[in-house]
Amino acid sequence: MQAQPQQIDVEVEVVDEADQRRKVEERLQAFGYNMAQQRDEWIRLRYSYGVDKRWLEDEDQYNAKDNIAKQASQMMTSVEQGYPVTTQGAKPHRSTVYIGLTRQKTNAAEARLADILLPTDDRNWGIQPTPKPDVMGASRDDRMAADRDTGQPMMNPETQEPLSMKDIARAAMQVAREKAKAMQTEMDDQLVECDYNAEVRKMLHNSARLGTGVIKGPVVTSRTRKAWQPYKDMQGNQIHQIEIVQEMSPASFSVDPRNCWPDPGCGDNVHAGKGLYERERITVRQVRDLAKQPGFMKNQLRKVLEEGPKKSATFQELKDEDQRDLARDTYEMWTYWGEVDHEDLEAAGVNVGDKDELRTLSACVVMINSTIVKAYVNPLDGGDIPYDFFVWEKVSDSVWGYGIPYLMRAQQRVLNAAWRQMMDNAGVSSGPQIIVKAGSIQPADKQWQLSARKIWWATDDVDDVRKAFTAVEFNSYQGELANIIKMAMELADQETGVPMITQGEKGAAPDTVGGMQMLMNSANVVLRRIVKQFDDMVTKPHIRRYYDYNMLYNENEEIKGDFTVNARGSSALLVRDIQNQAFLNLLAAGANPVYGVYLDTQKLFEKALQAQHIDPAEVFKSEEELEKIKEQQQQPQAQQADPRIEAAKIRAESDKVRVEAQNQGDMAELQTREKLAELSYQQRMEELAMQREIEMLKMANVQNLTLEQIKAKLADTAMRERGKKEIYAAEQNLKMTTGSGI
Repeated sequence: MQAQPQQIDVEVEVVDEADQRRKVEERLQAFGYNMAQQRDEWIRLRYSYGVDKRWLEDEDQYNAKDNIAKQASQMMTSVEQGYPVTTQGAKPHRSTVYIGLTRQKTNAAEARLADILLPTDDRNWGIQPTPKPDVMGASRDDRMAADRDTGQPMMNPETQEPLSMKDIARAAMQVAREKAKAMQTEMDDQLVECDYNAEVRKMLHNSARLGTGVIKGPVVTSRTRKAWQPYKDMQGNQIHQIEIVQEMSPASFSVDPRNCWPDPGCGDNVHAGKGLYERERITVRQVRDLAKQPGFMKNQLRKVLEEGPKKSATFQELKDEDQRDLARDTYEMWTYWGEVDHEDLEAAGVNVGDKDELRTLSACVVMINSTIVKAYVNPLDGGDIPYDFFVWEKVSDSVWGYGIPYLMRAQQRVLNAAWRQMMDNAGVSSGPQIIVKAGSIQPADKQWQLSARKIWWATDDVDDVRKAFTAVEFNSYQGELANIIKMAMELADQETGVPMITQGEKGAAPDTVGGMQMLMNSANVVLRRIVKQFDDMVTKPHIRRYYDYNMLYNENEEIKGDFTVNARGSSALLVRDIQNQAFLNLLAAGANPVYGVYLDTQKLFEKALQAQHIDPAEVFKSEEELEKIKEQQQQPQAQQADPRIEAAKIRAESDKVRVEAQNQGDMAELQTREKLAELSYQQRMEELAMQREIEMLKMANVQNLTLEQIKAKLADTAMRERGKKEIYAAEQNLKMTTGSGI
């Protein structure tokens, strides 16, 4: 009698568990349906703005693909485009050549910007301590520092001397600088591991080509790498064995903008919207591998595999003909970052605490087909979505910008039209047009094609064959069409802001030192704006999220502090050419005792070498050698020879030589004159060499002469100096032999 209630309880528990599982699946299904509805709405809205169609046109223009010429093969399109139509398929007979100027302009702009933003020996960002006015003010306070509790003066633990307020402030600032440097090194290592520069280059390529580039990060990834670890064998010898190391680290990835759908109501700032969807294609094997990663719901993955690949109906409906999936058996994995309802997160098994209407829940939801397979709260406290958009040319109230192909679309069409007209005109004017009166003449070989030494039969009705057969020449307009092509290329330079000089082509640029510098500065004006735009849209928010991540999750307390991100793309990297000249001038100022006290000449010399893309470590002496040199320079002045004493000795020796020459005979006087003449000759040669260098600088920087004029001036100066040397040598020889000059 007692076993029956126990069996009923077990059955009730099993029923409750199954019912609970069914309710969870229903809530997850409803969650996935709501997310899919929102996704399809955002896809439809972006398509209605014409962004997807513009990208197709930009891609075709970049690849020199002419869809208009392709469509002209159809009958009605040929008539609309003005092509001659025949009954044999209505194929066009006009030239359809395409000049790929867009690709050249786009690649040149992308390469120039990447060269500025991603140098090989520097970074376009930095970490600095946050300036604090109270600490900065205390750094100049000479008052003695006292303990707040006891009021006793604070002492230096090493020297046992009282500390001033400025000593404590400077020590605090030094600690903050060291921690900021450690944080910068840690973040730099993380960016190097994920190959941040390569991902930024991909983003810049998308931005120049499509108008918008997208980069995602930091995203925590599981990284597998090989590591060689030292071990000792049985005999005590140290050997190295390879180990597979699994690491969790933040990373950044470039995302194709065509696979991103942000909230349409975000305006021109993606972080102001509700969230963002990202689409990614994965295979069946990759779906199975997701079960090995933490956080994925295995039951939901099984459901996805049972359903098979299902494409978004809205996406397939709006997709253009040229947008074809390469593989039809791939799944669409949608990752959503943004605001999620409290009930939906709880349905996905995420514990988010009590519900609060004023609380914004930012989370990441992963969905395959329309099935939720993973959900978790945004790891960053601020709730920022880990996406940054960079546009080449801003569009009002939109995150999608204009790229180089769109900016020069009109000129590309003008260029193609003029070039095709030139080809058509060349074909028409390359030979005569033959006019034949039907029935008046007949080719002897029965073929109406023209050929050399061909025979034509004339009928008896023709008294003058010129009335039945004549040739008409058409005019050539190559010069006029070439001017149109030239004008279109010049307008393309102006519309894109990528002149030929930034592509390595000098063109009509002035061949002078000052003129070339001024022209390069003018050519970089547009790039300065784009670089500053990149700093504001990508560098600052992206690097700031890495800083926030390390402050939250990094276990090393030595790198944490109140820091700010310094974006140095526009302030330092772009003006390197100007800085190169400034470094050289500052090196000269460092040798001046008046200005040298303010400059660290070693750091200045290192910067000058880096500006020339030379690593100082490769050319500097070792630390031991530098220490020995510094010790020698710090020796007492008494142990070193005084230059004034050395000069006095030289003058005394010269006077002694002159006195001995007066006391001795003519032979001794002649030898003395030879020595003095040789010394004077060397001094004169040094003066002439210095004068030559000064003249070269004046000609290059002051007179702004051309290179050919400089060469002519140098040749003339060399001839005059050579004549002076010969006259001077002859005069000295005459003095030594006769005792007097000319």
